[in-house]
Amino acid sequence: MNFDDDALLAAVDLVGRTGATNFQIGYLHDGVPADQAGWYAHAQYRGARITAEDHRHPVEAAEALARRLLDGAKCAHCGGLVALSDDGAMAYNTRLVDGTRWTVEQATAAGLCHWRRVGPRWERGCEQRNPSRSSKVPRRQPKRTTRKGRRS
Repeated sequence: MNFDDDALLAAVDLVGRTGATNFQIGYLHDGVPADQAGWYAHAQYRGARITAEDHRHPVEAAEALARRLLDGAKCAHCGGLVALSDDGAMAYNTRLVDGTRWTVEQATAAGLCHWRRVGPRWERGCEQRNPSRSSKVPRRQPKRTTRKGRRS
């Protein structure tokens, strides 16, 4: 078995960044070749467990969990809907992983934040395109000062 250390490290890092209280990788079937063991990865949150299961390799399970946590989630930084490809993300009148109600109108208004894995870390799109930030995210305007030094 060859391990993609970067993919595993990126998945573990991402699960930690999402606020999970527990992360586990394991398999379901004993006495079979490793690629038939039914590898799974899950992240535990307050009262919820998100799982990716029935994979051929532990790193494949961890990567699938990371993608499941990201795809269609809401970026905590820019508020956009997380997309893992140029095709966009799916969120139609549903609840996000954190339980937030998410409508088509909200998803459209929020825009997309295209995440990608770079080595051992998942990076958000809004981190990479600082100068051309999504037009849906307003920039903070500096406070104006009047002639007498009072802020308006």
